[in-house]
Amino acid sequence: MKRLLIATAAAATLAACSQDTQDDAARTADLAGDDIEANAAVVGEALEDGAKQAAGAVSEGAANLEREIEEGDTETPGPAPITGQDLNTGEADPAS
Repeated sequence: MKRLLIATAAAATLAACSQDTQDDAARTADLAGDDIEANAAVVGEALEDGAKQAAGAVSEGAANLEREIEEGDTETPGPAPITGQDLNTGEADPAS
């Protein structure tokens, strides 16, 4: 009988420890999940900020390129070099 009581007490103690361990593990998992979620939010904000900065840089670069092209374009547009109407201007007429 004494052994049965000792075995029962030991089993109850182990069950209580096991439940505490399980509760601690669940809490640790919840906290880890919260940390992951918070870190993901921070990473998302950093990516968003980086994308905004990159878009601004691309826009600024495109505006600078457009300005440089316009400043460097000093030619006055003229007629197209080949229109089909003046291909043989100045050449002898082969039919004559």
